Amino acid sequence: MKSRGASSSHDSHNGASIWDCHVHCYPDEVARNPAEFARQNGENHWLELVTNGPQGWADPEQLVAAMDRDGVEKVLLQAWYWQNPETCRRQNEWHADWIERFPSRLMACAAIHPEDPDPVEQLEGARQWGACGVGECLPVIQSGQGWNHPAWRAILEWTTQRGWPVCVHVTEPVGHAYPGRVETCLMEMVRLFENHPSQKWICAHWGGGLPFHALNKRVRKALANVWFDTAAGPLLYSPRIWHIACELIGAGKILFGSDFPLRLYPSKEAQPGWKKILHELENSGLTGQAQLAILNENLAAILEGADGKRTI
Repeated sequence: MKSRGASSSHDSHNGASIWDCHVHCYPDEVARNPAEFARQNGENHWLELVTNGPQGWADPEQLVAAMDRDGVEKVLLQAWYWQNPETCRRQNEWHADWIERFPSRLMACAAIHPEDPDPVEQLEGARQWGACGVGECLPVIQSGQGWNHPAWRAILEWTTQRGWPVCVHVTEPVGHAYPGRVETCLMEMVRLFENHPSQKWICAHWGGGLPFHALNKRVRKALANVWFDTAAGPLLYSPRIWHIACELIGAGKILFGSDFPLRLYPSKEAQPGWKKILHELENSGLTGQAQLAILNENLAAILEGADGKRTI
């Protein structure tokens, strides 16, 4: 059983086409000297995160080669929550170029900054070059006002009207310390979802553990239009999370994501890839139908109604 648009040449996980909803990619000149890129563009927070941990690097050619190697059919490129509007515009140019070069393999989210001179104009431009969502977002890094910056109201009105998902970086409030960590207030997320109930939300990194609170009646109601990706999961949680999260929120709420090119098993792998996390999912005890939903069907359904130039 395959999702719409799936290609038989990449069916490698129990017959399912593998779509990764959370991948990052950088041009070679950035990967070659990230410190210089950060210095020139005033992106110190990004540098702190990518130089203190199991970070790997991949340009678009390397990304597609790794996808071919591990049997991944499509990926959704996530942008970054850059500190400066100019860097957001620059990343959008990268994404526009890459999805034009690899239209059957790459999809892309747009980077956005609330202090851009015209963020809605940026979104309109992103729609023209083929973006289908916004994110990753972490507004507290971009502005002291966080989600309360008035531009976010206009941004979210635009994305809601066009059916675009917004991917939010969520850090677990209880967990290990690392350079650049910005703890997320999960209750702030609940209020955000309540204030924008028609917006499609993707909470990255298992939503910082928010699915564990889904037994709470208020939280469960707030999560009606929220999905959770599994990016960086092996670095954060026991493999039991696959089964437990499915019990709490259902397989239909989970999106397969890796955070490639992050090395998810740094003591066991020299290069980033998908084989180990796919093995973890395959041995999670979930049914084949649940795994199929996680691997591609859920993301396909979310993006199906997204207004834009390209269709999946």
